[in-house]
Amino acid sequence: MPKIEIKVDTPTCTGCRICEMVCSLYHEGVLNLEKARLWVTDNYAESLYEPHICRLCEPSHCVEVCPTGALIQDPETGTIGVSQEQCNACLACVEMCPYQAIRWSDELRKLFVCDRCQGQPLCVSLCTTEAIYSVR
Repeated sequence: MPKIEIKVDTPTCTGCRICEMVCSLYHEGVLNLEKARLWVTDNYAESLYEPHICRLCEPSHCVEVCPTGALIQDPETGTIGVSQEQCNACLACVEMCPYQAIRWSDELRKLFVCDRCQGQPLCVSLCTTEAIYSVR
């Protein structure tokens, strides 16, 4: 699988959250925004919505700060893999991410980060405004 760079154009995001829905459905088999590997924040005062998705930073500071080795970056694809068993919920990776793309769920006790849907990122293909788009 090649490296798939995903970009975000915040002003075009309408906050429809189709990206979050399709992500949770693909990965978890349920429509549950809490289980998506990307997320959208809203700023109602300014009528802005911002998608947050892993940008495959190199070097990946989130991987570097993980004290347990729970995060591993694939050298070929650049995606960040998560070993939930090794994660101690210290949230160092969450704090280090400049794009707020790594998310911890207190309810699920689980770390979420985009894995590019095995090379076919559904959020990109279903984003009607192209607020999330890929560059190959």
